[in-house]
Amino acid sequence: MARSQNLSFLIATLALTSLIAAGCDSGTQEPDAPADAPADAPMKIENAAAPSGSVEFAASRYPTELPEGVSAAVPDNFPKEFPIYPGSAPAQGRGVEVEGVPMAALQLLTMDPPEKVFGFYREQLEGAGWELEDKEEYKGKNAISATRGKCKASMFVSPTDDGGSDIYLVSEC
Repeated sequence: MARSQNLSFLIATLALTSLIAAGCDSGTQEPDAPADAPADAPMKIENAAAPSGSVEFAASRYPTELPEGVSAAVPDNFPKEFPIYPGSAPAQGRGVEVEGVPMAALQLLTMDPPEKVFGFYREQLEGAGWELEDKEEYKGKNAISATRGKCKASMFVSPTDDGGSDIYLVSEC
């Protein structure tokens, strides 16, 4: 039974990640968007999680287009008890409900290296009573799978070319 639940969670995680990462073609024609800023131009993002109130990231760190239903914000149904990395900015997020279960996926940007981000999440989740699963496939990959009550969440952090990190969070609860 537990193996079936883990497989279901993995499939749901992959499906949500695909929703965020892939663009949707709604079949409608929209007017041309205004010209994009140069890829290396910094973007100033207001972010409640940022200690200074704003963080600057290169425009190239953000997706060039957000699929339908995806926004550059933390989804409303993202679990409040799962920490948002301090000083990060949401690049894209989406919340859905699958068979009555709220699910959310979120990508955050930070200028901190993956090791620091991973350490933060390990410490914060363990301190808040989350049970971390030490999966063999996660070792050395800056990834965490955690449960707390009926809530399941996964975190993966990836290095970026500018020395920062992209943080991917997926929740089911």
